[in-house]
Amino acid sequence: MDFNKPGPNKRVCAFFIDSIIGQIFGVLFSIALAKDISWIIWAVYILFKDCISGQSVGKYIVGTQVVDEDNLPAKYFNTIIRNIFMIIPLLPLIEYIVMLRDKEEARRIGDKIAKTKVNDLKPQAQDSTFLWISVALLIVVAAIKIGTVFIFIKQHPVLIK
Repeated sequence: MDFNKPGPNKRVCAFFIDSIIGQIFGVLFSIALAKDISWIIWAVYILFKDCISGQSVGKYIVGTQVVDEDNLPAKYFNTIIRNIFMIIPLLPLIEYIVMLRDKEEARRIGDKIAKTKVNDLKPQAQDSTFLWISVALLIVVAAIKIGTVFIFIKQHPVLIK
């Protein structure tokens, strides 16, 4: 399989899609358990999201895949190692900057440690399209977070006293 470096907007868009899925699962579990565990559920989802053939739901939708140094789908352990850096606050921003600076393969810190990279399976798709999708998804992520706060305030009014 040939390696095609995906644009940064495509990668961010895939992450936002996965983040929304993780947050939805977190909200559902939190409502079911009447306890805010949404961050924990989100983190678990983000850690394991690429374990099936190096693709998450977001990566599948945008057409990317985590591969090893031989351009084969990354192994479970490697995908988990690379994703640890995405659940630590502020590190995703640092990861984004590192990815932008790597002109050859656009590898972030997690990729370098796990010996992985992200391959663009659909290089014909315009990267700029994914910028606007990402902006819309960012608004959705913010709405989910705000909605979660309101749900918990309504269910547990004693928390605001």
